[in-house]
Amino acid sequence: MFDLATEDKQLKSMDKSVVQADPEDVLPRRFGRLTLLRRVARGGMGEVYLAATRGIEGAERAVVVKKIRREHHKDKSFRARFLDETRIQAQLQHPGIAQILEAATDDEECPYAVVEYVEGRHLGELLARSNQLGVTLSWPDAVAIGISFADALAHVHECKDPSGRPLEIAHRDLSPQNVMVGYGGDVKLIDFGTARGENRRCRTVSGIVYAKPGYVAPEVANQTPGGAPADIYALGVMVWEMVAGRRFLQGDAVEHQAQVAHGNRPLPPLAETVGCPLGLDEVLAKATANRVEDRYATARVFLTDLVQLLKGASSMADGDRSVRGRIAHLMGRLYPAEPARSRADFARRVAHARDAALGDGKVAGAAGVPEPSPAPPGEIEEEAEGILSGTRYRLTRCISRGGMGEVWEAVHVDLGRTVALKLMPEEASQSGEARQKFRSEARALARLDHPGLVDVHDFGVTSLGRCYYGMELLRGQTLEQRLEKGPIGWREAVRLTCEAAEALGAAHAAGIVHRDITPSNLFLTEDGVLKLLDFGVSRTQERPDHESVAAPIVVGTPEYISPEQAAGGRADRRSDIYALGVVLYEMLTGRVPHQLGEAGSPTLPALLTAKISVTPVAPSLLKKERAIPKSLDKIVLRMLHRDADKRTPSTAAVLAALRPLEGRQLDKPRSYRAAAMSAAFTFLLVSGVGYFTSGDKQDPPQVKTVDLDMLVQEVNEQAAQAAILQATPPEAQSPAEAPLADPFQKEVDRILDIYEHGSKISAHHQMKRLAEGAPLSVAVARGLVTTAQGVGAWGEAYTAAEMWLDKTQEPEAGVAFARLQKATLRGNPVDTLKAVLEKHPDFLPAQELLAKYEGKKMASR
Repeated sequence: MFDLATEDKQLKSMDKSVVQADPEDVLPRRFGRLTLLRRVARGGMGEVYLAATRGIEGAERAVVVKKIRREHHKDKSFRARFLDETRIQAQLQHPGIAQILEAATDDEECPYAVVEYVEGRHLGELLARSNQLGVTLSWPDAVAIGISFADALAHVHECKDPSGRPLEIAHRDLSPQNVMVGYGGDVKLIDFGTARGENRRCRTVSGIVYAKPGYVAPEVANQTPGGAPADIYALGVMVWEMVAGRRFLQGDAVEHQAQVAHGNRPLPPLAETVGCPLGLDEVLAKATANRVEDRYATARVFLTDLVQLLKGASSMADGDRSVRGRIAHLMGRLYPAEPARSRADFARRVAHARDAALGDGKVAGAAGVPEPSPAPPGEIEEEAEGILSGTRYRLTRCISRGGMGEVWEAVHVDLGRTVALKLMPEEASQSGEARQKFRSEARALARLDHPGLVDVHDFGVTSLGRCYYGMELLRGQTLEQRLEKGPIGWREAVRLTCEAAEALGAAHAAGIVHRDITPSNLFLTEDGVLKLLDFGVSRTQERPDHESVAAPIVVGTPEYISPEQAAGGRADRRSDIYALGVVLYEMLTGRVPHQLGEAGSPTLPALLTAKISVTPVAPSLLKKERAIPKSLDKIVLRMLHRDADKRTPSTAAVLAALRPLEGRQLDKPRSYRAAAMSAAFTFLLVSGVGYFTSGDKQDPPQVKTVDLDMLVQEVNEQAAQAAILQATPPEAQSPAEAPLADPFQKEVDRILDIYEHGSKISAHHQMKRLAEGAPLSVAVARGLVTTAQGVGAWGEAYTAAEMWLDKTQEPEAGVAFARLQKATLRGNPVDTLKAVLEKHPDFLPAQELLAKYEGKKMASR
């Protein structure tokens, strides 16, 4: 930036002190026969000003003044480089090269050059403008600019001194910023500060790469001094970028340059993606060939091939087929208010300078010192490495890259605040639809306020047309990174799922469906808080899906999308519930319910089909050693139900089901009274009103229904009694108060009566429904063992007996489980019976059954 104003001497005409700006910052001001009007740019070595010639009023001409900065003008190295640039550029007399009009030194012996003013924008600004406006450069427009560019470059390479000796000039720093495109259709090369030439007095250091990343030729990347072939390579890359509408450099610049050096980064073909001729791909491939000998021998030959390509393009609407006409038409579309606007600004500045009646060394105007000229656009980019073009953010490190964009750690250069900056993919920046989706993602996050969601601080567009938004920087790891170490304990998994459900609930309340809940989008901060990230494919009421019946689009990560998404249907909140269930399943077991690859479905279509048709295995059966509660199995499997209508309906329902498990200690013995009380409340929570009043079509006519209100009242009364007894010492309880009956015993007895005197199949179905609503009831588990064995459902009987034994140490449960172990060939019934007899040595049924099993070889059913 420029120096601050300092104290000046008291003016004779004023009775007080005034603050005068540094003379270098006072504009407009006299500069020899010129008037400096505005500072255009300031770099580490020099400054560039817009200036005007003086003379007849109305005949002033705009020019550019380049000079070494005052603090460096005595540096011999800087002076030598500046003089070499001026000397080389002065030798080049061509319409495609900005002309040196004058070169001299000022009163302080500081060298300067007066250069032709180009009324237009550099190519980098043009590309950024086209992206921001959504104006696509057609391939004929790009080739037209390339032709003008190549014509000027051919003159540079072929230039000779007055004696006819080739000067062998090479630019060596060709990039969009060094190519000016005029509003009238002219193209001019500028900035020959690193050019090589025989008339150069100082020599550059060997091994130094001068070209900007992305335009470095392979030989230069391999530390070979660049020449004319390197310029041709850079020109080929820039023509490709104009046609493609994006930068060739993708990702890390150092890695890109290394790939170029090894010949592993050719230009991607364009014909299939943008509809240009195949010949253009061939021409650009030859211009950017890895080996110098395979590249165009001269820029003149490259120019000839570009001209031949443009001949095949159709003429413009007015019939104009000229190169200059095409470029002028393009600039008119991008900058319709220019050049009248820039000419008016120049005239206004000249008039101001004339009215101020400047004299050498005097201050303009009686009102005091004019304000210093504002810092030119891009000054920060030149003086601080890593600044994201057109923003106030310095990028420090890349956190992640994916299909939805890049996330960088960045620092705001003014505020000093460190943020996570998300950048949309560079290749998508030219798509209006992609920009709208990215903007909607930022807007969706910004309007949410929840501890489990990140805060959005800023949104903007870079000078190259890439949207970005800044959000709070998180420290920690993603859940995906945590799961790489293995499954998570079920209690911790329940806690994390509850936190994710709370954050997801906030999004749902705002009308946002995430549609991509995965471990990579759940972040575990260092202080233990879980955050929900990445709303890149979310759907809002503001931005609904545009689905096509003919070609449905599957949105989301395949392993985590819901069955309705897999079928191409519309995703809603229940789809997010399914994905959260997949994440919970993965935390419990270390794998997703439906895998893609050798361990699961071999192809993506097979995976999507499995989601629609196959019910996942219960987590506790998949990982028996992890002691996952059966009640948690039911919650997970309901979240993963294939039918969205039968799935857990909301995040509130997920929390209601999981919260009771957060504090449970299932590895400790539970009293029968506590189990009964928990069963009562679980029944009321899970079953819902009308559960038992819905008739079963298979029931015989004589089967009666239950008055649910009376059952609920009875369960509530018994649950209240259980709570009182739980707080009463055993010695203080009266015999009438103990024991407490299972609140579901009456319903079990009713169903068993149907089993014995009616339909066994109907009774079994009713008992299964009751077990779903009362997973902790011992009476229900015992009854389910009876009905399942009666209808030959041996697997269901085995699971029910295991639950019965798990919830009580009754010897009858052990005997029943041992019988089913023998019938299903699972486990060791002898060990089960011995365990029963250790606690109940006098239990005769266990003694008899053990003697029977030990007396003969076990046989299958």
